[in-house]
Amino acid sequence: MTRSRSRLACSTPVSTYGSSTRPPGSATSTGSVHAWRSEPPGGGARPRQQPSLVLDDLLRQQDDNSRRILFQDAVIIPGPADRQPLRGNVLVVGSRIAEVGPRAGADARDAVLVDASDHILMPGFVDSHLHAWEGQLRGMSPDADFDGYLDLAHRSLATHFHPHDSYVGNLVTSLVCLNAGVTTFIDNSHNCRSADHASAAVEALLSAGVRGVYAAAAPLFGEWDRQWPKDRDRLQAEYFSSQERLVTLRMMDVNSDAESWQFAHDRGLWVSSEVGRGWVDNILDLHERGLVTETHTFNHCLGLTDQEWRIIAENGVKVNVCPRSDTLFGLGPSFPAVDEALAVGIRPGLSMDNEISFSVDMFREMTVLLHLQRGRVHERRNSSQEGVPEPISAADAIEFATLRGAENAGLMNRTGSIEVGKEADLVLIDTTAPNTLPGSDPVGTVVTFAHPGNVSAVFVGGQVRKWDGRLVGVDLRVVRDLAEQSRDALLDRARGEATPGAAPAGEQAQRLGSPPADWKSSAED
Repeated sequence: MTRSRSRLACSTPVSTYGSSTRPPGSATSTGSVHAWRSEPPGGGARPRQQPSLVLDDLLRQQDDNSRRILFQDAVIIPGPADRQPLRGNVLVVGSRIAEVGPRAGADARDAVLVDASDHILMPGFVDSHLHAWEGQLRGMSPDADFDGYLDLAHRSLATHFHPHDSYVGNLVTSLVCLNAGVTTFIDNSHNCRSADHASAAVEALLSAGVRGVYAAAAPLFGEWDRQWPKDRDRLQAEYFSSQERLVTLRMMDVNSDAESWQFAHDRGLWVSSEVGRGWVDNILDLHERGLVTETHTFNHCLGLTDQEWRIIAENGVKVNVCPRSDTLFGLGPSFPAVDEALAVGIRPGLSMDNEISFSVDMFREMTVLLHLQRGRVHERRNSSQEGVPEPISAADAIEFATLRGAENAGLMNRTGSIEVGKEADLVLIDTTAPNTLPGSDPVGTVVTFAHPGNVSAVFVGGQVRKWDGRLVGVDLRVVRDLAEQSRDALLDRARGEATPGAAPAGEQAQRLGSPPADWKSSAED
């Protein structure tokens, strides 16, 4: 990632870190042009290394909790919409951000140096709602509506999943996320047919090295062991005894069932729910039972009444919207409920739902939201309607895709922004590619010009997951074979060419045995 330095001009003005010169929700930048300093800030020029040598240093010291990494001369997007980008450095010590600013790390002479010039350094994206178990089914039905999705994914293929398939689906989705700069996602896992299925899904998240929130739920159709939600206690003891692990646990409840919510409430457990008019009509009843609380995440939120929105806001419920899923599948009113959320003071997260019809790509999710919301605002203004909301900004979109995603995940104190003390979940975006140069406005570059192919490097908790445009320690040939074999086996079972139903004896061992274990490669591969 070593390139010649260039001067950057930007319509979003440079600011001192932490200052607020653009109010949240403002539609445009100030329009003033600033040439950003191109000389190395704080500490002067330092010798550059080839990317492969830097990667060697990062991997050699990965088990050292006191290791220091200094990202030098980056264009830093902190995350919140009211904080301006700045040119500077970020020092990481162990897994956490230690210093941010023009002179950050000036005395860190023993740090691993990452030359971030010609790059945007931003928080990793956080997907508030993703069904990771469907990873090997990605792209199978680009023209599906919601009924088509249910028929393909849930009524048919989901009923034939073995634990091994749960592992492969979650592994594929996790690696796709890391490649695209998504460092954290809430895994809404509504295909837990047995305890082995749930364990396999968690094992895949842990193996991939993504920051995940595992939200297990019962399947929608077909036979299953009826082990949920009681199996939550086993999962907690087996995988989640430490709060410092990358993967945390919550519940998912598709039908907003009072008994399930009470189970979660009694254990202090977060719940993610699919919420919309026509699917969930009992929000008022759940509220009267005292079960609508700040430990709930609501996905979609389409077609809700004003009273329901007031209940959601007054009780601190977290909300995420799904611009591509809602419009493609025709869910409810089919328009992401961003204006309704903002109207009651909720700044929503963004989520991508599933990959049956479109890819994990938070850049595109932000662009679609920006265009849809602003298009509706202009349409209402042009028809002289009253009470028209303000158009959202590109900076709002980044906040929704990072900090507000972390809020949905219950991890706002750990990730979602570049702040001292938070986990170093960081993404470097190349600004020298044809589609990103000349990087005039970093916020605009990220939201409306960049794509996953521009993600040069990804770090989760200070550990490198992608470097110089490639996933680290991953043999994609093996991952592709695993995905194809699992997909084809599922199709064979669905056609009746293989025995459907529960996993055969011994599959729990197979799940973590030879095929899944082989996907990891050495750093030299």
